[in-house]
Amino acid sequence: MLEIETSKGESVICLKLSGELEISTVEQLRMCVERLCLCVERLPDGLTEVHLDFFGIEFVDSTGIGTLINVMKDLREQDIKVMVTRIPKEIYEVFDLLSIPELMGEDSFECLS
Repeated sequence: MLEIETSKGESVICLKLSGELEISTVEQLRMCVERLCLCVERLPDGLTEVHLDFFGIEFVDSTGIGTLINVMKDLREQDIKVMVTRIPKEIYEVFDLLSIPELMGEDSFECLS
């Protein structure tokens, strides 16, 4: 199960994720980001940044990792800065082993200590 709570500031939207990001739940994240991208086109000043808050994520499988990469690419194609924040240490270690921060930009990932 994956829950997504959305909050927005002036030019930043935060998607607070909790649960599991895996093969049976990734479509929820894809659809949420797709809706965001549609909204961006209608905003006068536009959205400049999206934070994916991973604090509540307990598990990520390979499909979840692939979806994260694709979501980040899709948002960046619309000139939206993406930050993956508050990543639990265990999940960050997997991302690091797979060189995801290196691939997508280390400044876009924030690990919990």
